[in-house]
Amino acid sequence: MLHRLWRRLWRRQDASGTQDPSHVLARAAFEDVLTGLPTRHVAFERILEARRAGVRGLAAMADLDHFKQLNDSFGHTAGDEVLRVTAERLQQALPDGGWVARMGGEEFCIFLPGLTQAEAVAWLNAANARLSAPMDLISAKVSASFGVTSFVGQSPDNLMSACDLAMYAAKARGRNQVVVFDDDTRAVATSRRELAATVAELQQRNQALLDEARTDALTGLRNRRALDEALATAEADQIAVAFLDIDHFGEFNHLHTDTAGDAALRAVAAAVQATIRQEDQAFRKGGEELVVLLHAADPGAALAVAQRLRQAVQALAIPHAGSPTAAVLTITVGVAHASAKRSVQQTLEAAAALAMAAKRNAQRNQVHAEPLPGAG
Repeated sequence: MLHRLWRRLWRRQDASGTQDPSHVLARAAFEDVLTGLPTRHVAFERILEARRAGVRGLAAMADLDHFKQLNDSFGHTAGDEVLRVTAERLQQALPDGGWVARMGGEEFCIFLPGLTQAEAVAWLNAANARLSAPMDLISAKVSASFGVTSFVGQSPDNLMSACDLAMYAAKARGRNQVVVFDDDTRAVATSRRELAATVAELQQRNQALLDEARTDALTGLRNRRALDEALATAEADQIAVAFLDIDHFGEFNHLHTDTAGDAALRAVAAAVQATIRQEDQAFRKGGEELVVLLHAADPGAALAVAQRLRQAVQALAIPHAGSPTAAVLTITVGVAHASAKRSVQQTLEAAAALAMAAKRNAQRNQVHAEPLPGAG
């Protein structure tokens, strides 16, 4: 059996008295390194052996209360000490054939053969009292929530499930207590889990609503609301703004219908999203105006991205018979850099001004950037 192999591995040593290195990793599967207790694997095998042997008794799951807060307050070294001392105190006064295993984290499984339910509950209450005694490295009182159930030949999975449900019920009732598994505890724990699932679902729905409120319905890009939020929080250092305006878009809608205009906007947005870098953000500001925030982009990199954006839109080859600029749909791009002297919002306004000036001066389907630093 698994736990017999576990014991044999402990005894195997080489001639020098040092444990065989080939079994160090195997040993870790059977003995918890921190507490020295048997692991979950050994616990499940022992439960199977007890089931085959017809052993009767009780099993319990113990979970230390507020262990995360304890770790946060006193540090992981103190948390490890709590786990070691907990293991020692849970092993005190075990009945014949009884054992404790660490299941993972701050959870422990306790097997109490030959005891009645009343005796097992009394033993667990006494164990919890031992846990509350002072420990080194921390000043807080330690306690646990225990879920206990009768062992009458269940499979390990069913036994652990019943113990878990009772332990969750103990936590729901205020922690630091022993709860016996029955129909009432099943109902309490189930409702608690259902509530947690409901809360998680509501959180997901709320996030979906938040995302929807910040997404442009037509193009799928982030919308003006999301842009305003990004401008308010973006760091001015090493960020550039590209302002994109679709050339002669009013004429496009007039000649090709609004439906075709919507399709063109979606195609342009998709091309922009596919062209920008992973760290960049694309927004539909409104109408035929798009904005791209270029993060960690020096002037040269920002200019290169802007040129790729212009080329990607022209490569869509969307016919535009009403454009005096080109036979296909094109964009004009203004690029500006934020700095310590102006905000990202002001940088957007500067990029937009470059694009608008280009339109007035018949310089569409081009990228217009501010002079590079040091340019004469």
